[in-house]
Amino acid sequence: MSKVTARDKKVVFNNEILQDPYPTYARLHEEGPLHHLEVGGKWSVWSIFSHAECSSIAKDPRLSAKRAKQMLLSLPLSRQAEFSELARMFGLWLIFMDPPEHTRLRKLLNKGFSPAVVEGLRAQVEATVAEMLKPLQRGSEVELLGEFANPLPVRIILEMLGIPQELRDTFVTWSRAIAAFRGNPNPSVEQARGAQDALIALTEFFRKTVAKRRRNKGSDLISLLIDIEEDGEVLTEEELYAQCIALLFAGHETTRNLIGNGMYTLLQHPDEAAELREKPDMIRSAVEELLRYESPVQFTARVLKEDIEVCGHPIRKGWTVLCMLGAANRDPKQFKEPNQLNLKRLNNQHLAFSAGFHFCIGAQLARLEGQIAILKLVQRFPEMKLAGPRPEWVSTFGFRGLKSLPVTL
Repeated sequence: MSKVTARDKKVVFNNEILQDPYPTYARLHEEGPLHHLEVGGKWSVWSIFSHAECSSIAKDPRLSAKRAKQMLLSLPLSRQAEFSELARMFGLWLIFMDPPEHTRLRKLLNKGFSPAVVEGLRAQVEATVAEMLKPLQRGSEVELLGEFANPLPVRIILEMLGIPQELRDTFVTWSRAIAAFRGNPNPSVEQARGAQDALIALTEFFRKTVAKRRRNKGSDLISLLIDIEEDGEVLTEEELYAQCIALLFAGHETTRNLIGNGMYTLLQHPDEAAELREKPDMIRSAVEELLRYESPVQFTARVLKEDIEVCGHPIRKGWTVLCMLGAANRDPKQFKEPNQLNLKRLNNQHLAFSAGFHFCIGAQLARLEGQIAILKLVQRFPEMKLAGPRPEWVSTFGFRGLKSLPVTL
């Protein structure tokens, strides 16, 4: 590749790319795997677009996932101290940890998301999907996100945590506030405050809930997390609250976008949707392709712990590097005809759930929900089509999802 310099900054995070990033991704793939992106005219970041390099960087121990403090860099220097608690609370999430802390915590949490535990949820997810689809009538017009895709994942994760469904709207509001901050490479002071307030409120909620659950344990995930222990290792109180928040956030935010993005994609490709309806055994490969084609998470970040070369270019310690997962999943060097939807694609090594030891702990649950929800929708409503103007995308670059999805069933 030609030498990349800091002067070659490109503006990528704008409304054009928000609505359709893939032409830009394709152009940048042709120019090389590494690019220097301008973020809101305030700062810049090195970004990796190639699948091979994103996968490698995600596994490289010379880069750190401890990036919570870096998330405040876009804020005015005079205001950053106001949000030290925000950075501290994010720093307790598993995805913002490095080994050995990450290794210890992941080993404990894996017990709550083992293949057997997730598969044991299949009947519950199927029953919930059937119940939510029951009132929807063929030929009627509905907003599919609000009626189904958004409430389903949060309903499932609340059931897993043993939290009353009456609190669903409150949790969604808190989750959206966190997403508005985390999914924006250039968040505002207002978005930082919204995220901090949401995390404080969630921490207080789980502090009270854990105390009650200790007195009266059940079969829910919080009770399991209280009990899990291995080789003398246990979750601390703060770690327990933080992981409950992270699981609630991830269990809702990314899965709702998997379902919403997946259905929107199928509605734009009716022949593929019809084939899936006729061949339901395709659903596993179909969901993997929908994850690749329209990834719910578009990028993840790492911080360099030392000076290293990335894509043949030297980058200094302390710099943030973005792994552009959405672009990596359209890399022509990895995927044949990357911009073509192929629900039968084999050996689909997409990075929608990242890679390495930070591979999404809830990936199997998201897959299960996506498979059941999407297949039931295409089977029950074979005439479903888009209604109204072309939908717009939520203004969170990191989390790709639609604002709404009006359809005629």
